[in-house]
Amino acid sequence: MIKLDANKIMKGSPPPLEYRVTLENWRKYPYNIWAFVNVRSIIPTASIKFDSKQKIHFTKKLTNLDEIKISHNNIEKKLEQILVDCNTDSLLVMHKGKLVFEFFNNFTTHETPHIIFSISKSLTSLLTGILVDKKLIDVNAIVSKILPETIGTAYEDATIRNVLDMNVASNFKEDYSGKAEIFKQYRSSTGWDIPSNYDLTNLNGLHEFLSNLPKSNNLHGKKYHYCSPHSDLLGWIIERVSGEKYSKIISDLLFIPSGIMNDANVTLDRFGATRSAGGISISPYDLLLISEMVRNNGANKNGQIVPENWINDFKNYEDNSCYLNQDDLKRFPNGNYRSKWYQTGFDENEFCAIGIHGQNIWINPKKELTIIRMSSASDPINIKTEELMFSVFKEIGNALV
Repeated sequence: MIKLDANKIMKGSPPPLEYRVTLENWRKYPYNIWAFVNVRSIIPTASIKFDSKQKIHFTKKLTNLDEIKISHNNIEKKLEQILVDCNTDSLLVMHKGKLVFEFFNNFTTHETPHIIFSISKSLTSLLTGILVDKKLIDVNAIVSKILPETIGTAYEDATIRNVLDMNVASNFKEDYSGKAEIFKQYRSSTGWDIPSNYDLTNLNGLHEFLSNLPKSNNLHGKKYHYCSPHSDLLGWIIERVSGEKYSKIISDLLFIPSGIMNDANVTLDRFGATRSAGGISISPYDLLLISEMVRNNGANKNGQIVPENWINDFKNYEDNSCYLNQDDLKRFPNGNYRSKWYQTGFDENEFCAIGIHGQNIWINPKKELTIIRMSSASDPINIKTEELMFSVFKEIGNALV
């Protein structure tokens, strides 16, 4: 396999010919190292603006944590070595409101927009909570009453709450191996994959895909079934009820009040539909600001951003029967999934957001700890690596007490 030498490529510049990134390889290692911080050069995007008047600058009190020894599965390694081995592009640790550790690698800097994949779902949930508070969204509303385009689909009689909690009864298969035909169709509809044998004149867009999502024979609300299209549908609902483009309303109501310092962006399909399920790119510092605001129950120096009851609900919701009723329970066997955030089920009630290829928001309320990680891992999902990183987050918390 070709070894991509980040030192030979200027940050933000096109890669040399031998490392040319395309829609066919942008999520494959080593091309993803460059691609994950240059999504705007690969896929159409909409800018998510910041406002210099509302920027929040946090306090730094950096500590060298590189020498922390992480014990996991009878193996002990230093923190820095684990971060490098796991293709980590950025790791930031905020403790009691101060940035105490930062790590950057490859093409990522504190201000570089890096794609966060399914953490986008968790941010879309925060925006939904704001709109619920503004009475623009009722989580008990039937989807097809808002989007008539979904009549005859899995969404016809599903509620927005079903969409939020991933318990819509559908026949979609989230298959990162790329073998499932419906997943290939989905990725192509988003503009993320366009196989060479596709006729572009007949290529469907994301909204058309969502308007044809097949039903299953199950009942809604009974079984957790992870399905990324649900979160794209949520972005469509947000646009329909607000009359605004997703990129503008998430900027106005979430990103700007959170104090972000740099423009972010979100990918679009060929017709301009927003990939609110996984298409957001945001800088490490800015994701940390949003995550710290969540740890502080939705508030920061700019005021109450996300309703406190929305955050309390997804971090404390007790009924995990749907989550435990899934086909392959590997992640957080004692946990839960509520409004697109995970409860870990761990001793200190940590909760988190997770994206493929190694993206993490990790919040430990008891220890006043917020950690964000961005990565260009080769595997979309690797449970062993996830569990190793959970040990890393735990040991960091222990070291800072």
